[in-house]
Amino acid sequence: MKRFSVLFPVLGALLVLGAACSDPPAGDPGAAAALPEPVIPANPPPAPAAAAEVHLPLDPYVGLAKGHQETLEKANAILITKCMRDKGFAYQPDSGGGTAQPSAPLPDYGLNDLKAARESGYSPPGAGSVQAAAEQGRIPTLDKLVQEHGAAWVKALYGFLPPDTSGSDGCLSTAVVSAPEYDRLDRELPGRLVGQASERTQGDGRVVAATSAWSACMAESGYSYKSPAEPRKQKWPTPPSPAELATATADVTCKARTNLAGIWLAVQTGYQQTLLEQNAPALKQLQDAWQAVLKNAEQIVATGG
Repeated sequence: MKRFSVLFPVLGALLVLGAACSDPPAGDPGAAAALPEPVIPANPPPAPAAAAEVHLPLDPYVGLAKGHQETLEKANAILITKCMRDKGFAYQPDSGGGTAQPSAPLPDYGLNDLKAARESGYSPPGAGSVQAAAEQGRIPTLDKLVQEHGAAWVKALYGFLPPDTSGSDGCLSTAVVSAPEYDRLDRELPGRLVGQASERTQGDGRVVAATSAWSACMAESGYSYKSPAEPRKQKWPTPPSPAELATATADVTCKARTNLAGIWLAVQTGYQQTLLEQNAPALKQLQDAWQAVLKNAEQIVATGG
């Protein structure tokens, strides 16, 4: 059997909760270009160091599942177990005990925490190697799942077997909590709006100028990067190397010197606020309809499906 190097997270990380917690899709460049330039303070305050302290106007609409993750995961686990049983397979959902909560995603401008930069570079603090986690048995490889349960079981659960990843009818993606009033709405709207704001922010003259100043600052330390997205997307070794720690430290130091993060956050907040106001009725509809999803999840958990 061909060895697959793909690693699959445990159940808690794979539950599909719809657009409420998915990565935002790319925005519409035409719509983004039409956004008026927001007014920001002449001297924007510095952005928070911790990513978890960064709050943007559209966050509540993109993160509808926030605060209800445990209930949704329990409900989805019940539905997935039933789906697998209907396909003729026994399935025991992962208990999730002791699983660390994921770190807050970095803002568009990237790392801004000097302490974290010095200690862990571009990796979330305390994060270990995915490969190491797999070797310790905390994240199963596809090989191991096939060996333990068989290819048919894996295909029933995931809907595909690499290298063919075109399937989408696995229980992990189809057996999810839903509600008709939520499903009939444009669930991708919040993500699209976030994408539009991000695109417009990156092209905003004030952000472009601050990014150029940051790039010049990095060059003074011997680094050649055009944007803060470049260093954090590099393939760094695990654990973080001295080179990564030095790069991340210079990155955050230059952000502080140029206030790139503060300017970026102020501009992005302005664009998101404009889009929120332009789409307020549709966003409110989504927010209200999501309550039906939560109600269904609570009922599934209470009754066992």
